[in-house]
Amino acid sequence: MQAYIGWWILAAVLVGVELASGTFYLLVYGLAAAAAGVAAWLGAGMVVQLLTAAVIGVVGTLALRHWKRSTAHPEFNVQDMDIGQTVRIESWQGDRGQVKYRGALWDAEVESTAVDSTRPLVIRAIKGNTLVLGN
Repeated sequence: MQAYIGWWILAAVLVGVELASGTFYLLVYGLAAAAAGVAAWLGAGMVVQLLTAAVIGVVGTLALRHWKRSTAHPEFNVQDMDIGQTVRIESWQGDRGQVKYRGALWDAEVESTAVDSTRPLVIRAIKGNTLVLGN
């Protein structure tokens, strides 16, 4: 079997496995193997083929790593959907109390001394199991 056929089979297998994983790294390595196959098809020696695969694999991995870091978004936090929701006061003393939210009693505190507990309170943040409220 010719060397370029082996490289292209390896490339096809890597790309096929990538379709199941979704990480893009195996796609980079599949492209590196395909490029090494092209080098073999053009008559390059084994050293050049291996260097081609290695260089494309390393450069592709670094480029992919840079792209993933630049487009990384913090994971969606389930608590983010609570921010901005109105709560109902059950009991309140000073700047702390208990509120009813989503059918349960929650400990709550105000975000600043300027918050008026006689007006509707809105969730501004969540610290552990305590809701931080504001107007």
